[in-house]
Amino acid sequence: MKTGRKHRWLAWIVVGLLLPASGCHRYLVQTPNLLQNQDPLQVYAACPESSRTAGAAVLYATDRAIVEHSKIYPTYGHGRANSLAFGVADVNLNPHPSWKELIQESTQAKRGREFELKLAGVREDGRIQASIEQIVETGPGQAIVQARAQLDRSEIKAFHELLRGQLADATHKDVYVFVHGFNNTFDDAVFRAAEVWHFMGRVGVPIAYTWPAGLGGIRGYAYDRESGEFTVGHLREFIRSVATCPGVERVHLIAHSLGVHVTISALRELNLIYTAQGKSTQRELMLENLVLAAPDVDEELFMQRFVGENLLKAAHRTTIYASQYDKAIELTDIIFASRRRLGTLAVKDFSPKMKQGLAKLPNVQFIECKVSGWLLSHSYVFTHPAALSDLILVLRDRRDPGAANGRPLRQRAEGIWELTDDYLAR
Repeated sequence: MKTGRKHRWLAWIVVGLLLPASGCHRYLVQTPNLLQNQDPLQVYAACPESSRTAGAAVLYATDRAIVEHSKIYPTYGHGRANSLAFGVADVNLNPHPSWKELIQESTQAKRGREFELKLAGVREDGRIQASIEQIVETGPGQAIVQARAQLDRSEIKAFHELLRGQLADATHKDVYVFVHGFNNTFDDAVFRAAEVWHFMGRVGVPIAYTWPAGLGGIRGYAYDRESGEFTVGHLREFIRSVATCPGVERVHLIAHSLGVHVTISALRELNLIYTAQGKSTQRELMLENLVLAAPDVDEELFMQRFVGENLLKAAHRTTIYASQYDKAIELTDIIFASRRRLGTLAVKDFSPKMKQGLAKLPNVQFIECKVSGWLLSHSYVFTHPAALSDLILVLRDRRDPGAANGRPLRQRAEGIWELTDDYLAR
């Protein structure tokens, strides 16, 4: 087969592998190993009374353009909007169980029935305009402060009121912001946030940050990458808006696939701003966890942005999930001809120098996931019972790796850990 034809053929495979189940039925993911055969009342003991229903209310923020505004609720497509809408999306299950039935099924390895996720409604509550800032770099990790356009404070106030209302009933004053990857729809993003929040015991407040992805087709990846660049300013402002909301105690950023590049870019800009002001990015953003799941990022670019510009200290804990079996990430190299993607690194790929570097960074953990699943492998962090179990321990319990900390991952080197199918299986 000629090289050009082979590359075109493989590019189509990339699109197919990265393609979520858009337009198809979406069902609640498998029960995490961590929850299997547990007392459901204990697992969901911290869930507030207002959330003990089969449905889930997920806050959202999006710079997707509205394609249709029916009498019921707006529909967001893959087009781009110049402002960031925020509101609440309601997720229901079909068939509709009682709370008792749902938590019972959510702690079983094999369920008596499957539950399809349905978007029941969307309520847009307001919009935030992105601020205009000029960042002049003077060297690695340094900048002189920008001139900033004044925001309409009523926009931020309206968002804060919405978030504070959700926090009022929450037992944990934590906010979990999920940033999706390539070719995800608005519904995909909301469903992902709802699922992880549900299996965490419904603690804190979940937010789906959903940017204009999902054009589809062979041109879809290029379109989504440019949309990722487009959304950086909005995400930057949104992260800052979450962190400044009264009542928020901790912020967690969970980025997946191409969303990792988007999130790192937004954090980079915030870090330049706070560093220029002599402030700590981690303290200003109250950033507890930064999770980079199956990152579709060039390794060299990551090292330049994350290490060279000192983003290592932007979060209290940074967790990177990667798998050498993630064919979707592996095949993106065909398009970009990068030396290596961060999402496919394995322990064997770390040089002695890299291992020594990780050993000096106690707040950064690299998790190599040796879990099964081929076609669904790119979403393994959120769908595989073993990987999702570890993610819950990171987000909900804020645990460091190691059996002594209740996260019995196998340590391969300082800062490098291994996760397999039987992790936390009972």
